[in-house]
Amino acid sequence: MTVTRERRKRQWGERESLILSTARRLIHDKGFLSLTMSDLATAVEYSVGTLYRHFETKEDLLVALAVQSISQRARLFEAVRQVNRPSRDRVYGILIVRLMLAEASPETFDIERLASSPSIWKRATAERYQAMVAMEQRCSGTVIEIIRDALAAGDLPAGQVSEAEIIFGLWSITVGFHRLVQSFVDIQQVGLADAITAVKKNYCLLLDGYGWQPVGDWDAQEVEDVFRAKIDL
Repeated sequence: MTVTRERRKRQWGERESLILSTARRLIHDKGFLSLTMSDLATAVEYSVGTLYRHFETKEDLLVALAVQSISQRARLFEAVRQVNRPSRDRVYGILIVRLMLAEASPETFDIERLASSPSIWKRATAERYQAMVAMEQRCSGTVIEIIRDALAAGDLPAGQVSEAEIIFGLWSITVGFHRLVQSFVDIQQVGLADAITAVKKNYCLLLDGYGWQPVGDWDAQEVEDVFRAKIDL
């Protein structure tokens, strides 16, 4: 009986992984709004009813995809924190990882953006929504650890801004960047020639504003090269 139960559990997990990977591909190809559960059922060769056994709604499916994506980001953030570099290098590495993820899977941040909308997550199961929140908290927690490393090392002046305010500032730039890029077919329409260069520059200026050392002779490109070489997506 135990063997049978374990086999069914394994088969359930394998089927759910197939559904999610196929849904991610279809969203990449056609977008979330064009995705239907019947199309997905055809693609995975299961009935629509089987899909609804795994995911109560299409929105529940999207939140499950977001949990996957944010979990990967959390793992990469943790890898960045473990790199033997000064705290400013590592907090800049957080930005570089986000850019690497966007380059590798452009649909990732679109999925996360949609899943964070109340009109989506309110139609997902409470369990999946809480899992998504927990993954975001895991990401934030890692950045807070880098901030505390900076404070302990004297790289960041104590008392100037709170940990929460720094997190808010960094998140505003990175999330805002992804949403703006996804919102305009041609970002040059608003007078911006290179959005990636702009977000890197503004991120560095924000770190300078916090007094995050070293402020002067600091080579952002060298730091980026290090993290691109060390972090494996």
